[in-house]
Amino acid sequence: MESLMNLRMTYPQFLKYILPSILSAAAISFFTTIDGFFVSRYVGPDPLAAINIVIPYCCLVYAISLMLASGAGAYVSIRMGEGKPQEARQLFSYIVTAMCIIGGIVTAIFLVFLKPIMIFLGSTEMLLPYTMIYGGVTVLSTVPMMLKLFFEFFARVDGVPKLSFWMSAVGLFLNIFLDWLFVCPLKMGILGAALGTTLSIVASALMGLVHFSSKRSQLRYCRPHRQPGFLLKSSINGSSQFLTEISTGVTTYLFNISILKYQGELGISAITIITFLYYFYISVYVGLSTGAAPLVSYGKGAEDLEGSRRITRYCYISIVWMSLLVFLVSYFCGNITNRIFTDDVALLAIADHGNQLYSFLYLFAGVNVLVAALLTALDRGKPAAVISALRCLVFPTASMLLLPLALKEAGVWLAIPCGELLTVPASLLCDRFILRPALRERSTVPPQR
Repeated sequence: MESLMNLRMTYPQFLKYILPSILSAAAISFFTTIDGFFVSRYVGPDPLAAINIVIPYCCLVYAISLMLASGAGAYVSIRMGEGKPQEARQLFSYIVTAMCIIGGIVTAIFLVFLKPIMIFLGSTEMLLPYTMIYGGVTVLSTVPMMLKLFFEFFARVDGVPKLSFWMSAVGLFLNIFLDWLFVCPLKMGILGAALGTTLSIVASALMGLVHFSSKRSQLRYCRPHRQPGFLLKSSINGSSQFLTEISTGVTTYLFNISILKYQGELGISAITIITFLYYFYISVYVGLSTGAAPLVSYGKGAEDLEGSRRITRYCYISIVWMSLLVFLVSYFCGNITNRIFTDDVALLAIADHGNQLYSFLYLFAGVNVLVAALLTALDRGKPAAVISALRCLVFPTASMLLLPLALKEAGVWLAIPCGELLTVPASLLCDRFILRPALRERSTVPPQR
């Protein structure tokens, strides 16, 4: 855990430290995007739309794994900071076991009810053959997907952020190769894209499993002790991550239904392209937040509150220039990035127009993501959940229902940016009255050296 003890790092050192986390988050964002690229280029626009129909299920899987990882990760980091490594291992092992059981239950339920679920998520008769194939394979990858995300988060808690990067990088390059192999030479269509992603996720998860089963890991897996209430406690503390991911699934569903009304299946294909780019751009904020959160938690446990405040200050400096940079790239380069996925003139016309409206969300989303992550890191899960619910569910849903009444399809594209903008005041209030006081409170349990 030595690397986590350096809370006196300079700002350039901080940027170097979080870079693997940002690259890891960006690599994760590419998993579905790669499928979209090969499917749109070599299969067709309808299978591309089918991928977007399945995204809400992926959001559910991400929601569960990131909720447990971030929620439990804060407590594990604090225990490490307090000098209690064995207790940290027991908490880690318990939550891994619980997550695998939950993943198995989710897999069984969704396999049994796959067809009605795909129809509920917005699949038309034209898209159903593709959604059943892509959705079925995706459901089978649930447990490996959970383990991959969980281990990548805990690699940072374990003090080895480079492992997180390599897990994502190996999975990414393997995904590119397998998607190309299955979709192009082997002509397996959307099934090939799904299989390529699943196999790369399994490989990435195995890398994490090997590390956390070895003596190299300070959080190596041990026989889990029963921890009454810890699963619930971790779920509550990580509820902001759950709400963020699950609400993304809900808004994606509403997005699909709304745009279908105005522009049909082609509109869903356009949203799919914009969504792929969204996952990439938002990964910058996610990588910064998840990379810094264990540092802040560790400082809290070690009672190095000045160090935690320094890291928090670095985070705010970073989020300002990153938000401006991401917005400018998205807004002015959208006409270029959209053409990575398709040459269809009608589809590009919708995607180019939508991207310019949608890009404004990147000016506001960063601060909301960061404040929620820092609150979670300091065991302030409830206000973090409020921020996530506002930015990902309450305000976007209301905007999705109201703005199209006045602005037609433009209102659909502006709903998510509007939701982020309306959430910023709540984030700033949480920073002023909850986050800053928490960074001044000392632990009631003295650290053990």
